[in-house]
Amino acid sequence: MAGVDELRTERLRLRRWRDGDVAPMTAINRDPEVTRYLNAPTDEAAVAIFCARAAEHWGTHGFGHWAVELLDGGFIGFTGVAYPSFLPQVTGRPELGWRLARAAWGRGLATEAAVAARDDALGRLGLAELISIIHPANARSQSVARKLGMSIEMHAPHPVLGLDVEIWRIGQKRP
Repeated sequence: MAGVDELRTERLRLRRWRDGDVAPMTAINRDPEVTRYLNAPTDEAAVAIFCARAAEHWGTHGFGHWAVELLDGGFIGFTGVAYPSFLPQVTGRPELGWRLARAAWGRGLATEAAVAARDDALGRLGLAELISIIHPANARSQSVARKLGMSIEMHAPHPVLGLDVEIWRIGQKRP
């Protein structure tokens, strides 16, 4: 499969991760509203591990999380598809995820980025389905998932959060 290093939308550039992305992603993660529903540490060391794993995922699978930048400048977060290792019930299913800086909220940027990643995954990559793992109180992510055409498939117990999370799904349209 031919690799793609970048996707563009009307307002965004989705690109592969760079070493320099650790600091701005760490800054985004310092906002407690951004990380309110997460299950993992979000400090600089954790972000460095996340970036390294993202690069490794790209190397192994030919896809992964994209860094997201505004076309007119500025790193604003990530979106993309990767196999989740933290939830045993769905480990082998590709998960579409997103996380943007709070300053980017409310402008449709998360949806715009996630649509580009979804279309690339279901189109160019030919993946049969995508899931999203969403905290049941995360109304913003639920709204993005709905706009992507996803619906709740099931609930699964999250081993760290101690509650059931929502597993949203979208699949290829059948001819």
